[in-house]
Amino acid sequence: MEEALTKARTGDLTKARTLSRDLGKVPPGHPSLMELTVAAHQAGDLVLALKFLDRAAVSGSADALYGRGVILASLGRLDEARTAFAKCLERFPTHEPALTNLGGLEHLAGNLAEAERCYRAVLDFAPRSALALHNLAGLFLAQGRRDEAEAFARRAVEIEPGPDTALRLADILGEAGRHAEAAAMLGPVLDAYPADVRLWRAVGHAAKKQGRTLDAVAAYRTALGLDPEDGESSHMVAALTGTNTERAPADYVRGFFDTYADRFESHLVEEVGYQAPATLRALYERVGGGAMLDSVLDLGCGTGLTAQAFQGIAGRVFGIDLSPRMLQLAGASGLYAGLREADAATALARSTGLAAVLATDLFIYVGDLDEIFAGAASALAPGGWFLFSVESGEGEGYTLRPTGRYAQSPAYIRALIARHGLEEVACEHGRIRGGSDGDIDGDYWAIRKPV
Repeated sequence: MEEALTKARTGDLTKARTLSRDLGKVPPGHPSLMELTVAAHQAGDLVLALKFLDRAAVSGSADALYGRGVILASLGRLDEARTAFAKCLERFPTHEPALTNLGGLEHLAGNLAEAERCYRAVLDFAPRSALALHNLAGLFLAQGRRDEAEAFARRAVEIEPGPDTALRLADILGEAGRHAEAAAMLGPVLDAYPADVRLWRAVGHAAKKQGRTLDAVAAYRTALGLDPEDGESSHMVAALTGTNTERAPADYVRGFFDTYADRFESHLVEEVGYQAPATLRALYERVGGGAMLDSVLDLGCGTGLTAQAFQGIAGRVFGIDLSPRMLQLAGASGLYAGLREADAATALARSTGLAAVLATDLFIYVGDLDEIFAGAASALAPGGWFLFSVESGEGEGYTLRPTGRYAQSPAYIRALIARHGLEEVACEHGRIRGGSDGDIDGDYWAIRKPV
């Protein structure tokens, strides 16, 4: 044991791995087990760390029981992690990190009532826990309980006025259209944390929503000065300065939707009246007769709103998205035969014989659609359908608007149809969604690959 520990402290885990094969001889309470766990964790060998923790947990120590949950979660074994945190709480019911982590896992699993119970349990013995208040605010925001979310977020900011708590409150205020309040609240926090890129982005967002374009650009450029790789800020500077780009950075889209995923459906459907999936299905039923689509690829599938709209006429539906959290929620819907994290062009290049390719509200994040049209033309079976929506643009091409969204003109779409040997069946103009900027109109396209 001592030799294994001595070598592990230098980063050599050879002896530790040998020891791990016969841990039955090591007393569960031996302090070196936790030290070996830490060494293995620092070396990135989580499986080895878990072996030591499994033995240490027999002693019933809080650190070992809690540590098992942390390692299991890091390994992606989330159900086992939830069980581990629950076992820790059986012995140590006021273990705040275990309650917090269990609440987070319940939230991820969609067990929102249980997540709320965990976070509130922390407040029972630690009423000034800014983290518990912060977590409850996020949970309530995801459920559309905005007044409660704001109340808990304000308490968290009062107790701990840092970037994390302030950004959550700014998010809540922003969703309510109270951008001036958000900007005013962020000011003192930004003064205290001037190197936090996220705060500068939030200030830029609030300024943009108030129509203060120069201030917004200045804030986003400050964020870029702190992190030249910040995709969201570079995208918004381009949008606000009239610079056309081909697509939004993937890291920006992925991060935005990972954060937005839990309130995605309630916000789109209940608050802004999103109706693109239903409108696209209605278009297909008119021009395609509602014929069954055996194999369908849903580009930018999100949580599954489009697959839900096409139930009954879509057979096996496969979904792709850049956001892991969106894919997790889509998987829970039971609507998909398969899901994969990928961009649209890559997914199309790997597909063949499709009856339909669907894309609702995806192309607001992709301006240049040439590669996607090429992929659709190749992936579709003869007679297959390409059904999608775009925001309505003007002129001969595509435009990155000050909103940060792309719009494609009918002339541009028709040029792509001709270039890639497809056929236009229908194009209908209509409402896509509402929003703080008013109703957003778009074009719904039904395109077919020749038989």
